[in-house]
Amino acid sequence: MARTELVENLNKALGYELAGVIQYSQHSYLVTGTDREVFKDWFRDMAEEAQGHAEVLGDKIVALGGVPTVEPAVIRQSVELKEMLKQDLELEREAIAAYMAAWAACDDNDLPQKFWLEGQIADEQMHIEELEKLTSERVAKAGSERIVLREVG
Repeated sequence: MARTELVENLNKALGYELAGVIQYSQHSYLVTGTDREVFKDWFRDMAEEAQGHAEVLGDKIVALGGVPTVEPAVIRQSVELKEMLKQDLELEREAIAAYMAAWAACDDNDLPQKFWLEGQIADEQMHIEELEKLTSERVAKAGSERIVLREVG
């Protein structure tokens, strides 16, 4: 396995998770108005999840013989909810790309590493899909057929 390439990509993912901790926390502080009631806790939950991912990544990097980064990726700020959500979507897309690059750096016979990374990739994909719905990038398309309700009786 190209451990150096794997560790480099895991460190990129760690940088995005560290940025997520800060960015989601900052968004939880800055969200105002009627949106605050819902999104303050949502942003804080996302920050906690990013913290958990960062801890696992740091331990994994050391287990592979590397040194975890202390540098977060780019942190974006806004005071507008819609822009915050777009920024978070961009961060999640960058993170999934790093996880996928790490997966690609694994040897074919390193199945446990690949399985673990697939779980991380799945988590990131769920975040992306949720943020795409929140930003209206992903919208359900109703069927063209009309449903007619009839009274029985």
